Amino acid sequence: MRASRGIGRGLAGLSALVALAGPARAMPGLLPPELVIGGGWSMAVNGEPGTGGAAGTLAMQWPVSPRWSFGAGLFAQDMGTAVTTLHDSNTGEPLGEVATTHRWSYGLEWRGEAGIRQVGQLHWFWNGGFGYARQERDERGTVNDAVSGITASTGLSALWQTKGAQAFGATLEYRHQFVDTDPSPDRATRCMTAQIEWRWKSIPKP
Repeated sequence: MRASRGIGRGLAGLSALVALAGPARAMPGLLPPELVIGGGWSMAVNGEPGTGGAAGTLAMQWPVSPRWSFGAGLFAQDMGTAVTTLHDSNTGEPLGEVATTHRWSYGLEWRGEAGIRQVGQLHWFWNGGFGYARQERDERGTVNDAVSGITASTGLSALWQTKGAQAFGATLEYRHQFVDTDPSPDRATRCMTAQIEWRWKSIPKP
């Protein structure tokens, strides 16, 4: 239930970001925005559970120079799931594994990106973000710990730019969450994600 509400908030944010694309094209001197969609896996989580899981990014960014772009993005990271083995109460034989505790995080951030190298159609970018995130731990769907705080990220992207409006590539990113761990020492403060990305930007008509 909580996860569904979080996804709902993410979809609402997606609608807002997409709606921004239209007005941007009409503003003199501002180039059309670039849509960034990424999906992959989280890893190196220092909280518990910290086995990692699915990760996703949705962003819209506007080029302000040939090298720099700025915008905003949504992100969500499944940080891990703990499992336990069920046993038959009479025989003690294992019946299989079931998920018990789950941790995930989601948020919104401002982001900037700079081109650092280009070799033919292969482009290398550095990116950084700063925003606000919420982290939740639940047990069989019931949230038993939650915290919100500032988050910062940095990463490296390699993208293959097609001759059209699309680009494909991968991003490796580090994220830090500035949350209070005293009430719950198993809260995560850092993790990494590896994602495959698809990007699209409209080409201005001459």
